[in-house]
Amino acid sequence: MNRSAVAVVGLFFSGMASAGGSPSGPILPHFDLNNFHAPLRIDNWLSPMPVGRHAIFHELEDGECKVNDVVVTDATKQDFVGDYAGLSARPVTDQVWADPQCNGERGLLLEDTTDWYGQDDRGNVWYFGEDTTEYTYDGNGNPTGSSKEGSWEAGRMNAKAGIVMLAKPIPGAFYRQEFQLGVAEDNARVDRVDVVVATGLGRFRGCTVTRETTPLSPGDVEFKSYCPNLGLVLVKSPTVNGGAVAVDLGLH
Repeated sequence: MNRSAVAVVGLFFSGMASAGGSPSGPILPHFDLNNFHAPLRIDNWLSPMPVGRHAIFHELEDGECKVNDVVVTDATKQDFVGDYAGLSARPVTDQVWADPQCNGERGLLLEDTTDWYGQDDRGNVWYFGEDTTEYTYDGNGNPTGSSKEGSWEAGRMNAKAGIVMLAKPIPGAFYRQEFQLGVAEDNARVDRVDVVVATGLGRFRGCTVTRETTPLSPGDVEFKSYCPNLGLVLVKSPTVNGGAVAVDLGLH
C-alpha cells in the first residue's frame, strides 16, 4: 500500500494493526460501538442495502450453474455479546440453488445463509457474521446431510467483525472482512476504482473492483465489481473458472 493510501485509510479506522505483525498484512478494523448510531441505515454508495431488496445472481463454478437469491430483510439482530453487545445489525438472507440446465431455474437448495451487516457513522459497511447451512444430496437428489461449517458471529469464539465496503475505496487499501481463526478469514484489496463494468443489465460507470482472498484457501481469488447506487454487479473468479453476474438487482 502506498503512503497516500495508508494516510487516507487511516481516517476510516479508529485503530489499525497488521495481520500477524506483517507490514503487508490487512488492516484490522477496530470496532467501537460509539461509531454506530444508525447501523441499520446501509446506504453506502457502492453497497446499498435497502430493506426489501431482492437481488438475483447467476453463478458458474467449475462448470456447474447456480442461482443465488439475496434478500435484505426488515429484521434486526440485537443479541450480540462481548464487545458487540448493544449493536443492531441487518440480517440479509442468501440462498444458493442448483441450476442443472443453466437456464435460471432453481433446483435443489445448496446453501441457506443469513449474513449480518451494519454501517458505521463514516459510511463503511461492516460484516458481523453469518449463520450458514450447506446441504448435500445423493445422485437421485435425496438429502444426505448438512454442514454449518463457516458459520461465525462477531463477539463469540474470539471472532471479530470486518469491513466489506469502505466509504471511500482507495486503490491498494487492504483490509480484513471477517475473522475467526480457521473459520472465517476473508480479506479484500481495492484493485481499481472509477472503472466501467458491462453486464447484461447495462454499462455502469464509476465502479470499484476489489480483489478478495483468504489464507484458508491459498491461491483462490475473486474480483468483485461494485457500482454506484447498485452494489455488487459482477464476480469473476479465475480459480474456479467462473463467477457470478447480477441478473436482477432488486432496486425496482
